[in-house]
Amino acid sequence: MSNVFNLISEETYVEKMDTLNEILEGILVAQGGSVRPTSWNDVQQLVRTGLHKRVFSIGDQLTCQKDGATLTFDVIGIDHDTPADPQFSHSMTLCLHNIFQGVQFDQKEAFYAAATELPAGTYHITIGEHPWVAAAVGKTYQFTLAHALPENGQIVFNNTYNAAFSTVSTYATGVDTTAIETVSVTEGSGGTGLGTINNAGTPADGINSIQRALLGSNNYKESAIRQWLNSNKAAGSVWTQMTKFDRRPDWAATLKGWMADMDSDFLNVIGKTTINVSRNTVTDGGGYDTLKDKFFLLSRENVFAGREISGVDEGGAYPYFSNYSDHGSASTGADTNRIKYSGSSASWWWLRSPDAGYANIPRGVGIGGYVYNSSAVYAGGAVPACNVI
Repeated sequence: MSNVFNLISEETYVEKMDTLNEILEGILVAQGGSVRPTSWNDVQQLVRTGLHKRVFSIGDQLTCQKDGATLTFDVIGIDHDTPADPQFSHSMTLCLHNIFQGVQFDQKEAFYAAATELPAGTYHITIGEHPWVAAAVGKTYQFTLAHALPENGQIVFNNTYNAAFSTVSTYATGVDTTAIETVSVTEGSGGTGLGTINNAGTPADGINSIQRALLGSNNYKESAIRQWLNSNKAAGSVWTQMTKFDRRPDWAATLKGWMADMDSDFLNVIGKTTINVSRNTVTDGGGYDTLKDKFFLLSRENVFAGREISGVDEGGAYPYFSNYSDHGSASTGADTNRIKYSGSSASWWWLRSPDAGYANIPRGVGIGGYVYNSSAVYAGGAVPACNVI
């Protein structure tokens, strides 16, 4: 059989495609949709028929309501992302125009997780590697527990990342915020050794990465902020413990899910998107996770700042960020097109990519639009993205 495209001139083909699009538009209207969308259902029908490419442009803005307030989204990509559901082939990517609010990426984690009960008594741990306090490296610290630590219980350092080890607290689970006890830490090797803690950690032995034990985890797949983005639950019900070292974020009791009290007609047109997320090389072995989420944070590559790991594709640069950048090629430098506001002030905001050389630092965008680094324990700007599918 001959190839039909060899028998039709380019001019005739274009003319026929225009006619086909007119027919599709007629079908769309007959089904209750509109090529001049007045509802989110109209927008979805345009996307599903492929007519969104004729109606919308990069940088167009659409709005929805949440908690009685108006949220403004920018169109940042058209057929850029892959729908998780294989029956759909088109997508239109939206990203919140400015910061919703500050949200902690992930909580400071436990340094030790008990596989079995630890009896009351004296224990010690050696600091094999410390990225911030060189004076602590090689030292051993001891503490005495008056109460047994139950199976699956946690021990948490209470010092900040660049301060001396002072006290530890024990918790029955990662969900608990009331400690079983808080005890002093002193230099010494009395009692039973728990092991050596370093940047990588030895999770099989119950020892976490020291970076995550002091400043949280940059593993987006397991993060608290990912749970929040994809939840419609009430405050207090959004977060669940993902790993044995995981601890409840500061916002867990007060912050309802991002999807809670949002326009249902908007949520109904948002489909799951397949995204890749780099994994750090310190604790997670590099490479990437593939996720299927309704709402997600943008990656470093998405905002025209290059790949975090050279061999890992995190979705390419959205046209919104590459077309209007201050730079002619991907750059981590200041870029006015990446600046976002919290209220009237420019503020930094989270990306989903890790700083692959650390276990605790996700990437972000600074107030001047440059690629920014901050530890997961801090509350950075949340800028959700999604796809109409």
